[in-house]
Amino acid sequence: MPSKNISILIPDGEAPVLMIVLNCLSEIKRVKIHVMSDDADIPMKHSKKVYKFYYRPKTESDVDYISNINDITENQDIDLIMPIFEHSIRLITKYKDLIRLPNKLALLPSHSNFEKAINKGTLTEYLKTLGLPYPKSQVIAEGLTPDLSKVDYPILIKPIESPGGGLGIKVFKEESEFLEFLNSNDSKINYLVQDYIEGYDIDCSVLCKNGEVLAYTIQKPNMFGGNKFAPQISFKFVKQDDILNQVKTLMKSLDWSGVAHLDMRFDEKAKNFKVVEINPRFWGSVEASLFAGINFPYLYYLSSLNKPFETPDYKLIDFMLLKGLVKSIKRDKSQLLKLKFIFNNTPIKYMLSDLKPTIYRTSSFILRKLNLR
Repeated sequence: MPSKNISILIPDGEAPVLMIVLNCLSEIKRVKIHVMSDDADIPMKHSKKVYKFYYRPKTESDVDYISNINDITENQDIDLIMPIFEHSIRLITKYKDLIRLPNKLALLPSHSNFEKAINKGTLTEYLKTLGLPYPKSQVIAEGLTPDLSKVDYPILIKPIESPGGGLGIKVFKEESEFLEFLNSNDSKINYLVQDYIEGYDIDCSVLCKNGEVLAYTIQKPNMFGGNKFAPQISFKFVKQDDILNQVKTLMKSLDWSGVAHLDMRFDEKAKNFKVVEINPRFWGSVEASLFAGINFPYLYYLSSLNKPFETPDYKLIDFMLLKGLVKSIKRDKSQLLKLKFIFNNTPIKYMLSDLKPTIYRTSSFILRKLNLR
């Protein structure tokens, strides 16, 4: 734990992972969390885990966004600038030269490697050059017609830069369905066409510095949200050396610094694990890793300030996000009686210890439904 007060600035407070990152950072004593957001109405501004909140309206200029970060960093004596989601990481890596105190930036990849990782098309080509297993893929874009002779059905298509949450992902079992899609307006954005792999999903979360993996967890989902492409809401932590070796090779080649979450899939036919995509930012299950023994935001803070630590191990626990808990209780009301599991294997204790954001979010929802807001 820090021997003096440390101030951390999260410049993208509107990010959907803010709450869970704050929950992880709240485990550190003597840390003051400053949050900047272009949304003046975020529920987490009412959290007792936020030391100061700064509303900065969205600007047309990326340079103005960087200026807002610089002003807060200097005026509030910030020790660490920690972006947590894609948009902010992209801008900060792109305009790193405009950060007036670059020594206060958290570990980040190069801008070119960030773009390589986040774009599913370029990532696929990169995996091919590395010789790592990946789903056979093609890009659908303006001026690019897929080679149907190389398509083996069923196939899966997804936006090149996915909005997340499994949105935009479709599966086609035969060519007639796929051709109908290609002739529709839905195909007017850039997509990646991939072989649909019979098997199961498995994910690897990492913290890296200069390509070296400092901490990791591997988790296998057993419950998803609204559809099988939606984020996992219940899973089990596992150990899998061949996944870790692949991930180490990939992160080393990218000279990766910072956090990342890799979606992978086990191919039942080929009997190997394939890299599907990289989320180059914090992810929805980062809180679960905390319960398993790996506090990624805390370790991110340590490594960014050059404070050494030994690679930590993690527990092979089952974990449910709150959505998973609700879904589980709906299926079986007796789950409500498993209080030990609920408090040790779900994040409910964090919600109960910081109720103001939940009350604010709920009241805002009710007012919107009543057309009073």
